[in-house]
Amino acid sequence: MKLKFKGKIAVITGGASGIGRSMALALAKLGTDIVIADMDDTRLGEVGKEIEGLGRRALAVHCDVSKDADIDNLAAQSFSTMGKVDILFNNAGVGVRGLVEKVSMKDWEWIIGINILGVVRGVHAFLPHMLERGSGYIINTSSANGLEASEPPEVARDGIAYSTSKFGVVGFSEGLFGYLRPQGIMVSVLCPGLTRTNIAVNSRYVGAESEKLKKLKESESLFNIEPSKLPEEVEILESDDVAQFVIKSMEENRFFIIPHKNVEALLKSRGQDYQKLEKYLQDTFVK
Repeated sequence: MKLKFKGKIAVITGGASGIGRSMALALAKLGTDIVIADMDDTRLGEVGKEIEGLGRRALAVHCDVSKDADIDNLAAQSFSTMGKVDILFNNAGVGVRGLVEKVSMKDWEWIIGINILGVVRGVHAFLPHMLERGSGYIINTSSANGLEASEPPEVARDGIAYSTSKFGVVGFSEGLFGYLRPQGIMVSVLCPGLTRTNIAVNSRYVGAESEKLKKLKESESLFNIEPSKLPEEVEILESDDVAQFVIKSMEENRFFIIPHKNVEALLKSRGQDYQKLEKYLQDTFVK
């Protein structure tokens, strides 16, 4: 049976920009009322007006997903205003870049507190309601770096903290799928590759070796590269394209939502032969 979006209620963290905003607007166009949560109050207000302009109800809630009280408030406002929640999109995320020996414990706690525990908090707050109703849909945003942490080498060496957090989201989601699917609740994990978002701005950069990445934070130049100048195997998508792929995947009840073809190919290759993966790691990193 094809998933229906009309008349549903969706809660989206990190909903004021990037993939979150695109998902909010795409779902609103399909008849879904939206609760958007974010720390950027200005953008929250703008997206709320866009949703209302599409004829749907919108509730904008200031929310730091690293704080229990903020998530509890998000849930309370969602239920009191909307009456129910059908779709939970745990999408808020940040990055930490820098050599692992230079990343402080405070930075580790920051990225884990948002990228992993932010997802856990969302599930903790909304799952009891879904279990009581015997229905619902949870989508957790991971990353291509939650499926592989080894390519390209300069990203892998600088992004261990980020990859660790995103691998955690995949594992958590897989466990949830096995537990909740028999109870009528669908779970998916979104693993996008390069997507034009502002995550570069919402990231921390550690050490002098991250100078190039600091420049990305200032200019977001990585996401402004012309597709024709990229290596053939690299693909950059717009957040609106990712949102449309997510909706199609939800309709098909897919657990892994992988919008980028190069990421899907990598996952298939990795799953087929771990010895090839080990050889790749040896050849790439051991000189």
